[in-house]
Amino acid sequence: MTRLPILRGVIRPLFPVAALGAAVAGQLELRADPHRGLVLYAVGLIALLASGAPALGGARRAWVERDARLKVRPVPLVAALLLAALAWLESGANRFTLLGVLAWVGATGSWLRAWWPGVESRGAQSLPDRPLSTDRSSRVWPLAPMLVVLLVAAFFRFHGLQQLPPEMTSDHAEKLFDVRDVLAGVHRIFFPRNTGREPAQFYLTALLAGPLGFGLNHMALKTGTAIIGWLTVPLTYAAARRGAGASRSVALIAAALLAVSKWHTEITRVGLRFPYAPFAVALLLIFLLRALRSNDRRDWLLSGLALGLGLYGYTAFRIAPLLVLVALALWWWRGVWRGGASARAALLDSALVPLTAAIAFLPLGHFALQHPEIFWYRSYTRAAEGLTGNPWSIFWHNVWNAALMFHWRGDVVWVNTVPRDPVLDPLTGALFLLGIGFLIVRVVRQRRPAEILLLVGLPILVLPSILALAWPGENPSVVRAGGALPVVMLIAAWPLAALARVLAESVRRPVGRGLAAVLVGGILIAAAGLNWWTYSVDYRESYDFNSWNTTEVAAVIRQWAPSIGGAEHAYVKSFPYWVDTRNVAFNLGDPDWNSVIMDIRQVKVGNGEGPEPRLIIVNLRDRTAFLTLQRLWSGGEYYRYKSRVPGKEFWVFVHPGYPRPASLNPGTLGR
Repeated sequence: MTRLPILRGVIRPLFPVAALGAAVAGQLELRADPHRGLVLYAVGLIALLASGAPALGGARRAWVERDARLKVRPVPLVAALLLAALAWLESGANRFTLLGVLAWVGATGSWLRAWWPGVESRGAQSLPDRPLSTDRSSRVWPLAPMLVVLLVAAFFRFHGLQQLPPEMTSDHAEKLFDVRDVLAGVHRIFFPRNTGREPAQFYLTALLAGPLGFGLNHMALKTGTAIIGWLTVPLTYAAARRGAGASRSVALIAAALLAVSKWHTEITRVGLRFPYAPFAVALLLIFLLRALRSNDRRDWLLSGLALGLGLYGYTAFRIAPLLVLVALALWWWRGVWRGGASARAALLDSALVPLTAAIAFLPLGHFALQHPEIFWYRSYTRAAEGLTGNPWSIFWHNVWNAALMFHWRGDVVWVNTVPRDPVLDPLTGALFLLGIGFLIVRVVRQRRPAEILLLVGLPILVLPSILALAWPGENPSVVRAGGALPVVMLIAAWPLAALARVLAESVRRPVGRGLAAVLVGGILIAAAGLNWWTYSVDYRESYDFNSWNTTEVAAVIRQWAPSIGGAEHAYVKSFPYWVDTRNVAFNLGDPDWNSVIMDIRQVKVGNGEGPEPRLIIVNLRDRTAFLTLQRLWSGGEYYRYKSRVPGKEFWVFVHPGYPRPASLNPGTLGR
């Protein structure tokens, strides 16, 4: 009998290594031999369960016993209702006005003040979260690692942002015109251009482009979304730690996995609205998960506030009300039917969540009620317009494809990701699958509502991608499923932190802690390397291959502009599926530049709509335009511009009599 503890002490440290090793091997083997990959995953899951990690306790929070009596401050409530009415009237023309915004902010603040519980009405005070980790060293020990995580996140989101991604698409042009409207004083609540867009990105970009001096360009768009993406990292830490009640180590690993995620990096740096969904989800989860653990009205109020404000970001977040409904159902199950809490208090707080969200959503909600055909147009076209086939069959097919995106086959849209590349690297993918098994076991054993919500919330947050029933080719979508990112990283972090704890406790200190730190650090560093390589090499090559080099077209025009009398004398000959000349205009710093020649025969007498053409840029495959200009401008100069990307060259034709600029670099030219 004395040998059994010794044997257990020798074997138990092997379980974490076996679990992680088998899961990673399964992920690497999955594409070559799916059956063998699944077997290895099963071995990893068995080792995880055998280690005892899922049984480790999580953080607890005291359940606040609530007074069932209705308690409200009447003066702030009346003020909130009156200000909300004023904000509603002021938002009727789809415009933010100064009076309307002040009324809206005042209504929101007054509403929160009216229902915010006083100290005497909060009941039992919340106990501090009890960490999963056994580390008792210092209260500030996570500060240094968290700073490192934030620096790494900043590197992934800002390093080389000017050069990567290098070019704009037509969607970027649409966004910049909306930002231009804001700078011109047209302060819309909902932007109907390009099938309709929520406003948050345009106002942040306008702040960067105007007062902060970035200018109306791609860099202003990219910087704004990179800031939102970077802020999502600490919010994910808070959602794990303060929301789900996970240990500091779990929260730190979740934030680190998000910091180095290629999925999040790709949708963050591209300069479109996509990172607003994970940002809003992380913010919502901080309060929603904590409310499930504490029954504190403050958290329910803040959940409603986060829900309403999050709807101003990206369309995919519109699925969040379903997540909140599930949370409220779990809360009633625990607090009322199972826990015996007051049904009257629960009913009041259940009503406060959507009412608070409605106050926060009020201006945009007014537009949605006035113009539902515009507000819902984008969602409707993807889900129903032109739908062919059996909707249920398409739905379950989309569910299957969405499930495959994490480990097998991802999105095909080159703007947002490497086409068909899984959204998770092999290490994070292995941890994520282990984490699902880990969380299922914990839910079965402990039935904590916050953990149930994470498990149920994952498919809910992927639904915006799955519901592309009329366009199943757009599923999986890394951007519409982007709201799931904080949940995915938290699920992936849990088994790694738990297995590291098993290793630390199974080996004598300080060796055990050192081995656990090496295990966690090694996985995070390896994941960072894999993800950065995918983004900086594979994604760059894919983006260069598929995008058009409007920056180089604009650079040629800028070089020649002094010699030909200004950029207004430079033209681009139109050609199917070639450059979007609006992006050429923005790269020139002149959004009004729109010098396009539709028919090369216009050159004989000028295009009749603007200044005389003196420089014309022609697609390399436009043989007719090439031969015509050779004949018409026989005394002029023409050359083939050598692009930095093979296959993106173009012809530059210059009217006779205009000298080559001295700054022109002959090394980039070819006759």
